[in-house]
Amino acid sequence: MVCSLNFGVEFKFPTKKVTFRGLSHCRHCRQFKYWDKNKMRRVVITGLGIVAPNGIGKDEFWQSLISGKSGIDKINSFDASDLPCQIAGEVKNFEPTLYLNSKQARRMSRVAQFAVVSAKMAIEDSGLEISDENRHEIGVCFGTTLGKGNIFEQDHAESLKRGMKGIYPLTALQFCPHSLTGYVSVELGISGQATTMSSGCATGLDVIIWSYSQIRDGRMKAIIAGSAETPLFPFFFSALCASGNLSTRNDDPKGASRPYDLKRDGLVISEGGSAVLLEDLESALDRGSKIYAEVLGFSSVEEGLDMLKCDISGENLARTIKAALAMAKLDASDIDYICAHGNSMPDYDIAETNAFKLVFGERAYKIPISSIKSMTGQPLAATGGFQVVASCLTLQNGIVPPTINYEIPDPNCDLDYVHNQARVARIQTVLINAHSLGETHSVLILGQYLKGQ
Repeated sequence: MVCSLNFGVEFKFPTKKVTFRGLSHCRHCRQFKYWDKNKMRRVVITGLGIVAPNGIGKDEFWQSLISGKSGIDKINSFDASDLPCQIAGEVKNFEPTLYLNSKQARRMSRVAQFAVVSAKMAIEDSGLEISDENRHEIGVCFGTTLGKGNIFEQDHAESLKRGMKGIYPLTALQFCPHSLTGYVSVELGISGQATTMSSGCATGLDVIIWSYSQIRDGRMKAIIAGSAETPLFPFFFSALCASGNLSTRNDDPKGASRPYDLKRDGLVISEGGSAVLLEDLESALDRGSKIYAEVLGFSSVEEGLDMLKCDISGENLARTIKAALAMAKLDASDIDYICAHGNSMPDYDIAETNAFKLVFGERAYKIPISSIKSMTGQPLAATGGFQVVASCLTLQNGIVPPTINYEIPDPNCDLDYVHNQARVARIQTVLINAHSLGETHSVLILGQYLKGQ
C-alpha cells in the first residue's frame, strides 16, 4: 500500500487495513479513501464569513462596499499621537461573545477571535452541518503574517515588571501562528487536514489555492480557508512607520487610502479576518447548497529582484496573470472584472496598471477594476480574503464596488478604476490579485457557477 500525502511525496507503509465507519482506509491516512488520481474534482465556494473595519458579516460588509463606506479612522487601540501615521482600519463594535461563550473568548487573542468568528460565519452561511460522520472529511487552512504579536508585546512588558508571574499561562500557545488553525478546528469540531500558511499579503489567496488542490484531488470534501491579522500594536506599527510606507494623511483618515489617485501617499494598515468554505461541487449540489463562485485558476510568482521595491514594469505580475488564465483555460477577453490589490503605494499602483495593460492590451481600458482597500485598508494576511469575499458578492449581485477617494487622475494609472461609485454590471468571471513583501504575486480567478454546466 502506498500512502500519498499533501505534496505528492510517497511513503510505503505496511498493507494492513482497518475498517472505519464501514469504509476501507489506510490505517496511516484517513484521507486515502477520498483520493482518486484519475478524477479532478471541481471546487466551489459555498459559505462566506468576514470581520472587517467597514463591516462585520457579509451583509454589512457588502453594503459598506457598494455605498463607498470607509472603515479608516484615527487609531483608538493605542496612543499613536507621536507617530507620523496615526490612522488605521480598526474593527469596531466587535462582540466575540455573540459567537463564543465568555470563557472561550477570554482564552483567545483578538486575531484568534477574528479567525474563529469568520469561520463560524462561513459554516453557518453554507448550511453545512458538521457531525461525527463527516468531521474527518473537512479540513482547515488558515493564514496569518504576525500571529499574535500583540500578545507577545503585552506579555513581554509585563514580564519586565513582574518576571514570569507577569506572563499569561497560554502565551506560548497564543504566540504560535498555527494556533489559529487549531482554534478553528477545535471550535468547529473539525478533524480533517489542517495547515497554516504565511506569505504576507498574498496569504488570503494562497490558503484558497492550497485548499483547492486538496479538494480537487479528493483528499478532503470541504475546507475552511481563511486568514486573519491584528497588526495594530505599538512596536509593529512603529516599525511600519519607520519604513516610510504608511500614509500620513492624518487629518483625513477616511480619504487616506486612495489607490491610483495622483496624491496617494502610502498604505493604510488595518485588521480583520475572513473565511470561505470551499467544497467539492458534487457535495455542494448533493446537499442543495447555494454556490457563490467556482475556482477556475490561480498562479503565484516570486519576482526574485528586491525585497522592498516592486518591478514597476509589471512584467512579473503579468506573467502571474497569464499563468492563471492558462490554468483556467480562459482568454484575456473572458475576464469581466478585476478585484485589484491597489494598495495606494505610488510605485505599486503603477506596476499593477502596467501589468494589466501587458495582459489585456487595449481591452484593459474597458474592464472595470477596483480596489476595496480604499475602504478597508490593508489587513496584511487578510488582504486577499477580503477581496475573495467581495468578489463572490460581486458575482452574486452583479455590482462592482468602487474605488473611493479617487479625485486627481494619475496619467500613469489611466484605466477604469470604477471611481467613487458602485456600478451595475454583468459579471461572470473575476480576477483577483494580491502582492506581498518580498515581491510575491498571487492571482486567483473565480467564475459564476451556472447550473448544469
